[in-house]
Amino acid sequence: MTDHSQNTELVTIGVELVSRDWKLKTTIAAPAGPTRLIQLLPLANALADAVTRMAEQALEKQGEMITCKKGCAACCRPLVPISQVEARRLRELVESLPEPRRSQVKARFADALRRLDQAGLLDKLRTHEQWTEDESKKIQVQYFMQGIACPFLEDEACSIYQDRPATCREFLVTSPAEYCSRPTNEDVRLVKLPFRVMSALARFDTPLPSSERIRWVPLVLALEWAADNPDETTPRRGSELARELFRNVADQEGARLAFH
Repeated sequence: MTDHSQNTELVTIGVELVSRDWKLKTTIAAPAGPTRLIQLLPLANALADAVTRMAEQALEKQGEMITCKKGCAACCRPLVPISQVEARRLRELVESLPEPRRSQVKARFADALRRLDQAGLLDKLRTHEQWTEDESKKIQVQYFMQGIACPFLEDEACSIYQDRPATCREFLVTSPAEYCSRPTNEDVRLVKLPFRVMSALARFDTPLPSSERIRWVPLVLALEWAADNPDETTPRRGSELARELFRNVADQEGARLAFH
């Protein structure tokens, strides 16, 4: 298990990120010494939260409100794509849980895979890199129709809310919450965000050219994928990784990025 407390010395970086109708100006702290990407997930999560807060504030000015609320949990049943680093983090998180909770969560993952296998979807998920766009849409609907809850869902609420992946942070709607229970409902109004932090994280594991599909992992496969794919990358300076994260964010919309 990775020791996230090894790097205690921090370096401060000023960041200004500007798109056509959106601006973020902030100061971040990154580890000064050798760092693995997994150690920057708190920073990435904070960035995702900042983006969604600003989107929510912009909607409120237009008279709209985010309708997501604790207890609806429809968004905890679709196929959730996460970055590879987040898959490794989820495995670490599960392994750090005390018993009997650790075994309970692992049992939920195992049960989800068993149900997907019975539905003929498990092998398809394991080869998702080969999907065409049409196959992707079809399989996502098939997945949702299984009604398989995220293994971290407990009493219709996220049990790892503070550590939830960026995809979960970035899924927001302004339509009635009950609409989300039907996967093909065209009345679902998704909140458009200027940047996607999940995509920025996934870009670290996606070789150039940047036009290539980003690499991701189905959340339900996170434990088995992370066990089979340990992080073998060479640690880099935390400040270097942080800057690359913001560059990956900015590149999505051709935004202007400056460090101070």
